[in-house]
Amino acid sequence: MKRREIVEQLFEVLMSSVNSNAVPPQLGWRVFEKFYSQEIYDDEGFRLLVKACRMCEPEKTALALKGVFK
Repeated sequence: MKRREIVEQLFEVLMSSVNSNAVPPQLGWRVFEKFYSQEIYDDEGFRLLVKACRMCEPEKTALALKGVFK
């Protein structure tokens, strides 16, 4: 699975999470900035997105990283 597809799945996990309050505001803003600037697909953006997703939805994040989250 391509990184772009994984990033899109992870972003969906983050945006649909009912546990988004588990993500510190500073990290949330950094993810938003990376998304807005289209840098969410680079190494740092990917790392930040994974970190945020693991904080609010660890199980769904693991599935997305394996490419089985739908």
